[in-house]
Order: sequence, then structure tokens, then C-alpha cells
Amino acid sequence: MKKSILILEEISQKCYADTTVFKYSKDNAISSKYKKGRIDASTWINELIYYYVQKEKNFINEFIQHIKDQKEIISVINNGEYKQGLYDQLQVIERKIHDSIS
Repeated sequence: MKKSILILEEISQKCYADTTVFKYSKDNAISSKYKKGRIDASTWINELIYYYVQKEKNFINEFIQHIKDQKEIISVINNGEYKQGLYDQLQVIERKIHDSIS
């Protein structure tokens, strides 16, 4: 299954191509109102795609913040092996994320 971001990028490319076709079409069989409708719909879809791409980019930041919040929550647990295990695993995940986005 394709990732959502790839699907959205393909749709965006299609909308851009359609916008270009209808914007510069000399075909008199197609009304200017119809062309404008197609262009406006493609523009709207591209803006919507941009919104979701930006939202997707923020997911990792939200995930990182949840890890930090969890570390604060476990800070009140009495020191011991359990707490250290929790903390160490969260550290491993933070490093993995950092390495992946760097």
C-alpha cells in the first residue's frame, strides 16, 4: 500500500497538470466557465494537499513532545530499575528519531 503522502503528491501533480491544460487550452468547445471551474477545483485541491502535507510534517514534532511529556510523568516514580527501564527506552526512541530526521 502506498503511503498517504505519495498519493497526495501524485494527486497534486495531476491537479497542476490539469490546471496548466485548462489555463492555456485554445479549445473553443470547452466554455471558459467550465475551464475556470476545473482550474479553481484543482487549485483548491492543491491547497488542501499542502495543508495535509504540512500537518504530516508536524506529526513527528507532536510525537517527540509526547515522549518528553511521558518523561516528565515518570520523573515522579521512585528511582529504581523499572523507572530506569522506562527512561532508557524513551531515550533510545528519542535518539532513533533524531538520527532519522538528521
